[in-house]
Amino acid sequence: MWLIVQILEAMKNALPLPSVLLFFKDNWFKLSITALMLFAWLRKDLSFQVRMDEPLFRNGKSTVAKPKEKYTEVESLSSAASPQTSRMEAPSINLSNLVSSSGTDEYPSVDEADKHAYLSRFAKVAKEEQKRYGIPASIILAVSMHQSAAGNRDIASEINNHFAMPCNTDWNGACREFQGHAYRKYSSSWASFRDFSLYAKEHFARLKGADYEAWALALEHEGFGESDDFAKEIIALIEGYRLDAADR
Repeated sequence: MWLIVQILEAMKNALPLPSVLLFFKDNWFKLSITALMLFAWLRKDLSFQVRMDEPLFRNGKSTVAKPKEKYTEVESLSSAASPQTSRMEAPSINLSNLVSSSGTDEYPSVDEADKHAYLSRFAKVAKEEQKRYGIPASIILAVSMHQSAAGNRDIASEINNHFAMPCNTDWNGACREFQGHAYRKYSSSWASFRDFSLYAKEHFARLKGADYEAWALALEHEGFGESDDFAKEIIALIEGYRLDAADR
């Protein structure tokens, strides 16, 4: 404010041009700071006026947007997503040289390097889900690697579904059909892991504190996985890759 008063006083006294130029030269830094502060104040005031002029309600409804569901997509089901399945079938891996129709039968054909890369990629996610929901990280890693063929199956690569979670009556999100079955479509791989955690928390709360063997048997009993030896295969994965170390 002092600088503004000085400028006005100089203009009032009609100082000669050289004196005015000398004044600006001696006080250019203070003038710059004052100009920036004045600009910021005017901008803030203008934005406040714009917000105040906006109506809070339009047509009787609030204009505040509803937050999107954090963990899964909420989209209307497409007409192609009408099939439902009560069992967690895994569609065949998308490799032309394989002829088996069973996704789990094809799992051993996945390159070993892909399996290790998959475990490294999602180890931290599994540990975080274990910490939050009490599901053994070994179960999360083994089931996701088994059901997605280490991320190589279509449901994992195209719709981020790493657990072959189906579109059943408990699901109101987006779906995609593969081999006659509708599977849940996620916005990210992380959303798939979180949805599995929520599913496990709801259906297996009784298993809190149980080891991976009890979890594998419970998942098989509930029809998770298309193989009749699902629990045996999951336990073999956990012990073969020493995934139980992640549970500690």
